[in-house]
Amino acid sequence: MADEAEQEIQESQDAKKKTRKQYVSTHPDGGWQVKLEGSSKATKRFKTKAEAEEYAKELAKKQGTQVVRKKMDGSFQKKR
Repeated sequence: MADEAEQEIQESQDAKKKTRKQYVSTHPDGGWQVKLEGSSKATKRFKTKAEAEEYAKELAKKQGTQVVRKKMDGSFQKKR
């Protein structure tokens, strides 16, 4: 039984590590973008950060990803 519990914990930890992320960050040409982790291009571009965050949240629900927000200076913003 202990082995089964340990295996479940390990599988849970592995799943967390594999969860891809949707990044909300500034776009090089201005505005904000939502970009999937590992992607070279933005999924979508927005005028405001609030619009980008809302879109990223919807996308994350559908795709089972996490949202990671960045500040204008590129540093990571704390989770809400």
